[in-house]
Order: sequence, then C-alpha cells, then structure tokens
Amino acid sequence: MKTLPDFAPAPSATRRDYVAQTLRDAILTGRIAPGTQLVESHFATQFGVSRGLLREAIRELIETGLLVNKPYAGTYVTDISEETMSDVYEVRRIMERQAFIRLWPQRDEAFRAEMTARYEALAEAASSSELHRESAAEAHFHGLVYERCGNQLLLDVWHQMTQKIQLGFAVCRLTHAPKPDFAENHHLFLELAIGSDLNAMLEELDAHLLRGLSTIRHALRNTAPRG
Repeated sequence: MKTLPDFAPAPSATRRDYVAQTLRDAILTGRIAPGTQLVESHFATQFGVSRGLLREAIRELIETGLLVNKPYAGTYVTDISEETMSDVYEVRRIMERQAFIRLWPQRDEAFRAEMTARYEALAEAASSSELHRESAAEAHFHGLVYERCGNQLLLDVWHQMTQKIQLGFAVCRLTHAPKPDFAENHHLFLELAIGSDLNAMLEELDAHLLRGLSTIRHALRNTAPRG
C-alpha cells in the first residue's frame, strides 16, 4: 500500500470543510498520488474526526471527480491515463473555442483589465515554483472566458474539468516532468485574447492546449508502474 501523508487534527469550527480542503490540496499537489486508496481509519485518526464526518468530506470530493468509490474495494484518488487526458483536452478545446467565439464581440476594457490581472497573478505563481499554485492560477486565468461568455453550462463543465486537468499536473510534479514556462507560455495567449484577431486567437488556443496535453502525456509515460 502507498504511504499516506500525516495531517494535523481538524479545527472544530469548520471540520468538514477543513478535511475536504486539506485532502483536495494533498491530491492536487501530488502528496496523495492518483490511484491511491484512502483508508478511512487512517484519516479519521489523523484529522481527529468521526468516520461519518470524514465520509461527508470524501463524498464532496467524489462529486467533484477527484475521488472515486469502487464497490467492495473502497475509495481511491481518481486515476488518469493518456486516453482520459486526451478526451478532457478534446472537450476543452471545443468548449474554449466556443466561449471565445461567443464572447469576442462583447469584450470590453473591464475584460481586458481582468485578463491582464489574472496573467500577472499567474506569472507570480509561476515564480514560486509551487505546481499547485501554478495550476490553480492557470485555471483562474483560463476561467475568465467561461465566466464572461454568457453560457452557464460551459462554466459548470469547466469547473468540473479543471479537477482532472490539475490531476494531470499533479502527475507532472510526481515525475518531475519538464513543463513549458508558465509565464512565457501564456503571454502570447494574453495578447491575442485582448487583441483584435479572433482567428489568430483560436490558432494559438489550439497550440496552447496541445502543449499542455503533451506535457501531461510525457509525465504519464514516465510514471512508475503501480503495484
């Protein structure tokens, strides 16, 4: 069985939220690797909570797609594969292109200012060399077009999809896979997103997503076999 990390007891006022957020962070930073089984007794003891409360927190993470319950086997961190990530990025490409097409005529100075601010936050996160901060900032950066495109379903699906994308980058952390420079990789994207050429924006979007998928594929191919 894989080694499980230690955690401090949960604060009493917000125990369920604390447990859910702490587990979420541990998964998205690679401290608990994809495919790892969560042992209820271990985590209930670590957090100093009842197994019932722990199950509530686990249920929340199952709903977001970070965990999966396998009948008669237990709860596991969602495993990912090249096929899964290829599917995710294919759907993301379709969605993000449509979001930009819908939004393009409605972009204003407020959008441009917010996009620029999110890029600057991304560059700052990238300089920290903390992969979780980088991947969260990237999701926030890309999320703006979904927030402003006027289609709530696109935004809802995007929120679900970011969990799997961040799991992919957690694998990058575990394997120390090389990744594109986050700030440089997003600078042209920013310029085109606030610019005037929609076709150029869509071309860069395709290339940008391919670079991200290639990074995750490289990491998955270098993941040690589980056993």
